[in-house]
Amino acid sequence: MSNAHAVTSVMARLQRDLQGVYDLVPGPDVRRFLITDRRQASQLSPLPADLQEALLVHEQGEQLDISLFVDAQLLSQLASGRVDGGNLDAWLQALEGVSHFELLVQRAQADQPVSQLELELQAEVDKFVWLQHRLTEQQQVVPPALLLRWLFDQPQLRETLDAEQRWRYRRASQLARQYCERLDAAVGPRAHLNRLRRFYRLSGARKLRAAAQH
Repeated sequence: MSNAHAVTSVMARLQRDLQGVYDLVPGPDVRRFLITDRRQASQLSPLPADLQEALLVHEQGEQLDISLFVDAQLLSQLASGRVDGGNLDAWLQALEGVSHFELLVQRAQADQPVSQLELELQAEVDKFVWLQHRLTEQQQVVPPALLLRWLFDQPQLRETLDAEQRWRYRRASQLARQYCERLDAAVGPRAHLNRLRRFYRLSGARKLRAAAQH
């Protein structure tokens, strides 16, 4: 298997992981929409130099065009298929892109809107849920409290973000932490999954309230 094929297969696995957790009907394969060349992606939308992942969306009437940019250098860090301290950030950025893609597609197919804040909130929750599951698969037991600190206590924001974007990322992180820190209160794996699936299917203000009140 070539390295390029290996890393795109990783993206497909991330998509299957999310679909499995949330019991989603499989939709378009994320690999068909993946762009790894920065110059090509920049032709669709200007990209800040420090941006390594972005969902590029162009809406015109009823037509919705989507591309997912994930920088080739970032993807190359995932070739081993394992999560470690050296590639954790790369995994989380790739997962964020897949999370945004999957939620946007699900909503578009249901003819439902989705806000940027909701996309960011769901992606932050997905990071916690997916990382906990993947580390367990790798037989690495990490206390949930430590995962919460890794993911939410010291968010690293890109310097090129404007004030509105900074607020949105911080708010999404805050809400996701409030939601995730109580997930382990679910009784048994089935209750845990059911709770996640109900949350995923909430939309707009209902999802924001559910995270804040969880």
